[in-house]
Amino acid sequence: MKSVQELEDFFRMHPVPEGTMLNAATVITEPDKYLEVNLDVIRDWPRDLNKCPSYWHLCQLAAIISGTEQAEGTR
Repeated sequence: MKSVQELEDFFRMHPVPEGTMLNAATVITEPDKYLEVNLDVIRDWPRDLNKCPSYWHLCQLAAIISGTEQAEGTR
């Protein structure tokens, strides 16, 4: 599990290309806005970070950007 700081650091060092496909239903057309909104949500999340949808979206995006995400169906 990554910390909020680790996610912030990762995305600072690894820019998200416009048009990145997060999943079959989500294409990121405005990467800066997407990161800003989701990072704000996880910074302010009052409960267990593991239960935050924005946290999981950013973890999935980090896996896609770093090339470590498994293909769907092999999880």
